Amino acid sequence: MSNAADPLAPIEGAGFDQVYAERIEPEIQRLEAARQKAMCRLLIIGGIAFAAAALENVAGLDVRIVLATAVIGAIVAYMPLAQLGAMSKRAVVQALCSAIDVTYAESAFEPPDYNAFIQLKLLPPPTSKRFEDHFSGRAGDAAFALCEAVLEQGSGKNMRVVFRGQIFQLITQKRRLATTVILRDSGWLDHFECPPGLKKVGLEDPEFEKLFEVFGADQVEAREIITPTFMQHLVEMERAYAGAHLRCAFVGPDVLIAIEGPNRFETGALLSNLAGRARAQAVVRDLQAVFRLMTQVQAL
Repeated sequence: MSNAADPLAPIEGAGFDQVYAERIEPEIQRLEAARQKAMCRLLIIGGIAFAAAALENVAGLDVRIVLATAVIGAIVAYMPLAQLGAMSKRAVVQALCSAIDVTYAESAFEPPDYNAFIQLKLLPPPTSKRFEDHFSGRAGDAAFALCEAVLEQGSGKNMRVVFRGQIFQLITQKRRLATTVILRDSGWLDHFECPPGLKKVGLEDPEFEKLFEVFGADQVEAREIITPTFMQHLVEMERAYAGAHLRCAFVGPDVLIAIEGPNRFETGALLSNLAGRARAQAVVRDLQAVFRLMTQVQAL
């Protein structure tokens, strides 16, 4: 069970050793044996597909047929390995989350308050969107939900990623009367768009305003939130999270956060041995990063 003072204590230090030995290692060892068989299958089927494509090329068949043979062969060969990778990741993440009372869903979930992120301009409206790795539970005095998001705009060859990172919803004990939105002065925005019903909040810190723009429904409440200490902490949070273009909104008891950054909660390449603590430790580090961010936000 998680510790109120340190919710990650059960998966750190001796706690991690126990979780790894009891919940993760036995399953990973089983999957590693299956991975070795899948690697043999990959090499055999991949070799056959390559040889077949080479013969088709020598025979003068259409290049599209040659490419189709190679691509289909590669997909068929790699599919079992990819499935084992997903199973390995699921085993690691679920074991760690279970130890700290966090609920995890790899897919088939509703992203946290996604419409509010779009309406408040925290995220760009996408042509297509993908979500994975949903976590929910408690961090300090707040309930939270977060997931990874990839948003794209355009179509065909013009498709481009406009957001890749994590989105958070924290339900805190603080109830604010108005909405305040903080947008980052870079990233997907070429220029700021004021969220509906809000107005620009003028601040007295030109350095902060080089990076962020603040909009609010209540100018007084917005300035009560955006104190000099808050401004400093917001910049520090973005740097500490190793991401970029952090933006957030305060809406009643909710704090919404979108932060661009690397794909997290992954357990590594499939061509190397699945066994070993490093893969699980990488997920622990990502959990530490998101909990640290949520703790810092509540302290603002």
